[in-house]
Amino acid sequence: MTELHLESIAAERVDVGDGISIAAGWDAVVMGEASIPGAVRIAVRYDRDLRRVVAASVRVDRSDEGDEVTALTLRAVRVQAVVAASAMRLVTVARDGADAKSLDDYRADIHAAEERTTAEAITEAVVLYRIAFTVSLPPLRFVADELEVSVSTATRMMAKARQQGLATDLITRETYNRMQEEQNRMSAPHQLGGASTGPVIGR
Repeated sequence: MTELHLESIAAERVDVGDGISIAAGWDAVVMGEASIPGAVRIAVRYDRDLRRVVAASVRVDRSDEGDEVTALTLRAVRVQAVVAASAMRLVTVARDGADAKSLDDYRADIHAAEERTTAEAITEAVVLYRIAFTVSLPPLRFVADELEVSVSTATRMMAKARQQGLATDLITRETYNRMQEEQNRMSAPHQLGGASTGPVIGR
């Protein structure tokens, strides 16, 4: 069974915005991977230029005599998956002046909400998008999964968020234009293929 342990967690935390913070760095240690004869140690750091967590180094320590670490072994290391999984354990979210909560507790609150206004949904979408961006997960998919909406709906929500001046540091103009195209496509009236929009003459 694969096990993930966190070691050397930095005391310093980085405020990434929208009440979200994360440790500045840590070591993620993975053991029990069937295809890897030993322990994988990934040094994870928050990169202030990229504004997200990254793998600073990757090391594989063999378990026993007779084991060998090869290039094939290193290719089996799921670096990004480990970075994201470990980062999600260290994210906290503080909302509306309340104490910071772990990501698990924050997600539980979201899933427990029976209904929310459009404004509240957009606010939550922005927070979720920023969390996913920070931990190196696909942001729109993460928003869609956590709010239990389609990716298209999540896309439209984030387009509206940027229109309102939210998450402008995360959503580039190019990405925003694609979101707008998706929003316009979904809101356009549907017309049956080959159907005439004018009067039918001679019937």
